[in-house]
Amino acid sequence: MSAKNVSIYRLLVIVSALLLNPPACKTFESLRPATTARLERTLQGHTGSVNYVVFSPDGATLGSSGEDATVRLWDVATGKEFATLLEHSTMVYAVAFSPDGSHLASANGWYWVSSPPLQFGEQGTTQTPIPNNETREPLSNAVVLWNLTRETEQMRWEFEWPIYTVAFSPDGRTLAAGGGNPTRTGSSFGEEAVWLWDVSTGELEASLVEGKFATVWSIAFSPDGKILASGNDDRITLWDVTTGERRASLSRGPIRSVAFSPDGTLLAAGSAYGLVRLWNMATYQERATLGQHDGIVYALTFSPDGKTLASAGQDGNIRLWDVTAEKVVRTIHLPGTRIWSVDFSPDGALLASGSSDGLIRLWDVGQVLGE
Repeated sequence: MSAKNVSIYRLLVIVSALLLNPPACKTFESLRPATTARLERTLQGHTGSVNYVVFSPDGATLGSSGEDATVRLWDVATGKEFATLLEHSTMVYAVAFSPDGSHLASANGWYWVSSPPLQFGEQGTTQTPIPNNETREPLSNAVVLWNLTRETEQMRWEFEWPIYTVAFSPDGRTLAAGGGNPTRTGSSFGEEAVWLWDVSTGELEASLVEGKFATVWSIAFSPDGKILASGNDDRITLWDVTTGERRASLSRGPIRSVAFSPDGTLLAAGSAYGLVRLWNMATYQERATLGQHDGIVYALTFSPDGKTLASAGQDGNIRLWDVTAEKVVRTIHLPGTRIWSVDFSPDGALLASGSSDGLIRLWDVGQVLGE
């Protein structure tokens, strides 16, 4: 073989190798599966999908809820489950700790006995046909307030439709919940709304009506407690907590998750179309569209210092965003799962995730961001 032919042959080999094994690039690197080096601990106990995870205010306890109709409490330091609360009859969509950590609220529900329950944020088209009015049987859809000192139910508010989200006001005096009809078919369940109760008395303080077929998927109080944001199938609504009046509607379109920054200057929203957006709360103007998940964005949470935003979704990705730079800095990919919920620990050292594989994962944030 001549020198010229050898050179051509070597060139073809090199080109073939590059085509078959392309060099790593930033996009592929950021989507690689999670490594054990990032994973602080895995918590196992739920017998179905983990729909929600939340740290207690002191960071010592993690609360979780799931498809198995349970609320579970975990010791963060050891990863051991130390309590299971069993007063729900259907899957529990969300849980929230009171600001002092003495109480926990949980929300559950499904209306149709003969239809399989939808996971949090699933589209109604995935369910079996809805039975007619003669065959429907209402289940116990409820918001439950738990006394964690005694690990017993303290109050309960029941509904004819599922409740998907709960939140305590920053002063702990008010409990809010939102829900509605997730199917948009069949007879109306009435006007979907957000409800506010006085925690000490159980009295209903206000019903903030969203409208027909505007299922409320996520709610969040501003840090000063003056505004309640709700994300529903049509928009983001900002409510004045004192008057119960609407302050603004920020967006048209299906919103699945909302979260305020710790200083209250920003509102993050995740859509059913995969978009993550930031809104300026001083002007009510959109500040940025950070990027896109491949599917529904089920959960959002800011780090305690407000510098990082975590988003999670249908595509099995947890994305960590630099809020100032408005760009993704790390992606944790869990193949074959849906990530329903994420939450930062109060010190920002851990990130908890709950997913469709029934596992709770605790991620070392320093290792994740430091890689």
